[in-house]
Amino acid sequence: APATPSPGGQEETGSLIEALDDLGPAAEYSAEGYRRLTVFSQELAWLRRRSGVSLADLIDDVIATLGLGIEVAVRPAVTHARAQAHLQALHEVAEEFTRIAEVPSLSAFLNYLAAAEDEERGLEPGEVETSAESVSLLTVHAAKGLEWDVVAVPGLTKDVFPQKVSARTEHWLTDPGHLPVSLCGDREYLPDLDLTGVTDQKAAETAYLTAKKAYQDAAAIEELRLAYVAVTRARDTLLCSGSWWTPGVTAARGASAVLELVREHAISTQSTGSRVPVWAPEPEDPSINPMSDHFAELSWPVDPLPPGRRIAREAAAAIVADPPEDPMTLDSLAWDAEVDLLLAERDRQRATTIDVAVPSQLSVSELVALRRDPDRLARRIRRPLPSAPAPLARRGTAFHAWLEQRFGATRLVDLDELPGSADDGAASDEDLDELKTAFLASVWADREPTEVEVPFHIRVGEGLALRGRMDAVFGDARTGFEVVDWKTGAVPSGSEKQSAAIQLAAYRLAWASLAGVEVDQVSAAFVYVRYGETVRPADLATAEELIALVGSLPTR
Repeated sequence: APATPSPGGQEETGSLIEALDDLGPAAEYSAEGYRRLTVFSQELAWLRRRSGVSLADLIDDVIATLGLGIEVAVRPAVTHARAQAHLQALHEVAEEFTRIAEVPSLSAFLNYLAAAEDEERGLEPGEVETSAESVSLLTVHAAKGLEWDVVAVPGLTKDVFPQKVSARTEHWLTDPGHLPVSLCGDREYLPDLDLTGVTDQKAAETAYLTAKKAYQDAAAIEELRLAYVAVTRARDTLLCSGSWWTPGVTAARGASAVLELVREHAISTQSTGSRVPVWAPEPEDPSINPMSDHFAELSWPVDPLPPGRRIAREAAAAIVADPPEDPMTLDSLAWDAEVDLLLAERDRQRATTIDVAVPSQLSVSELVALRRDPDRLARRIRRPLPSAPAPLARRGTAFHAWLEQRFGATRLVDLDELPGSADDGAASDEDLDELKTAFLASVWADREPTEVEVPFHIRVGEGLALRGRMDAVFGDARTGFEVVDWKTGAVPSGSEKQSAAIQLAAYRLAWASLAGVEVDQVSAAFVYVRYGETVRPADLATAEELIALVGSLPTR
């Protein structure tokens, strides 16, 4: 955003978020640039609407929306497994912070991360699990941060590893794929082209050659650093080797400088177990490469089966992979076995009491779920699993966005609290025109709300915290305030109606707490927009009754 002078004479600058929210005329951008900025703005807006979910879920949303998993994985010297380990470590830190923090808000978590960076040099990096029962074959880059009891580093041959740095070393002056040094995060440690005081072509050429030599020196140092990583991965035993010859060369190579250092160390510390079992002398004729001659090749791993038996086993495997059309094939038997297991698991779940610890905080949607089916919520708390895609929980978003625009709302809504997310009959976005017509014909069309999209995180009693978001709050002549929740689906009945009333009870307590008024001064209502019906449940649950409801969970 452009800078504007403040009354005190200092310039004030807008934030990136503000700039993306108001991009200005599209004509001032290229078509592709405007499209990308618009998409980025929409992504950030969606993430802000997710600010009410748990920290761990919010981090997963940020990673998925902004593609951070790809960004981390493509960093130099970072494998896909290590990238995933780092992101999983951050997810686990967020879960732990949510569990121990009194108020696990996003701002508190960001302050926690900043303190970790300042006081503890950041969080612990993620670790990739390694198996003690296998041999791992990795590049040196992939081995960074890992350790094994025994490590073998082959190829410590001159000009092979560390690799010989040629005059064609790539850098940003010769390769457009490299970032300019001034844009690199470690630019303070990198050489760069210095054109200070350059006034003619000869001076510029001299500066370029100087920078080129500096780039080569820096590349050579980086190769040595990589070799250092390789020889420091062993906890107990390090095996190093090199060779005089490699395929395709016409002159003997010999040991690299790193292998020479390892040899000198082993000779000087033989009493501690270090030794040099083999050190081949220099070839008598360093111009004849014995690897240029033909030599036998063997396949590895060796097939333990003789050719005839191999053919028979492959034929049998083909029959298993594509069995004949018979009702009693292996596939049908496998299906029968799986059905039996699923039925047995269902019977166990029906006959088993699920004991869980009473949670210290719940969302309003979880509170409604508790009223509907305590055992199901207890099972979800005991064993959290990703939720299946629920298109109905996304319905009503177009109508909700229209209401935001009509009421001039600036706050954004959480997906868990969207209109229709609590009822199975929510209207789809294709019904927007019908819903708008119904709303404009209702008594609510002429009323002005006091607040719209009100987030809250309150304590109810001593042991329960509730979080959620209210659709709208209106002034009420009878009580003082009325909390309204817009519904785009059908009017419920029976037990479902009683479960839905829990939502209004929580909203009523939340607004009383936020506004600093007595609960009796707040009423609550569902507005079923399509049917033009306003439902104000009588005898909404009190704080004590909500606490008792949470206490109805089977506890250990």
